[in-house]
Amino acid sequence: MQTQSEEMPEWTRGGEFPPVSRQVPLYGEDPASGREQVWVGRVVWQARTMQEITMALYGPFGRRTSTGDSVFNALWKIRNELEDLEQFAPPLWKVLVKGARRDVWHVGHQVSIFPGDRAEVLVPGEKVTETVDVLAVLEPHDTPKWGLVEQQMANCAAYFDRFAPGS
Repeated sequence: MQTQSEEMPEWTRGGEFPPVSRQVPLYGEDPASGREQVWVGRVVWQARTMQEITMALYGPFGRRTSTGDSVFNALWKIRNELEDLEQFAPPLWKVLVKGARRDVWHVGHQVSIFPGDRAEVLVPGEKVTETVDVLAVLEPHDTPKWGLVEQQMANCAAYFDRFAPGS
């Protein structure tokens, strides 16, 4: 949540909707020491229109930005860049939020479609019964559920396989 003294980035000025800022935990290699550690990052997002979110994630890697049709989608794009296994193995930085759980995806039918700051927990073979705040910090019991973007995509595909003709 934004505090009184927190300065919002220049790119958020003049937007139709107010920006939202939250601290998020990041896990990765400290550029100075080379040691893996948890870092406090900052995510800022703003609905630019009723169909577009602009997001920036700030951390030891600098600033990564994206646009998407939901908060989940914009975060997913940034994570996809940070987790690019062809460029970084292991992933450069992990964003430790509930929207990065391997069993979470923004489908939109159980939650508000826009701005997409909540997403569904998809368990293959089961109905959706739980939603999560995409940018909420992963709780210790959720840490093993963290997954790469590729793992999220695979879980989402497995969930929707039951709807394929002939299933």
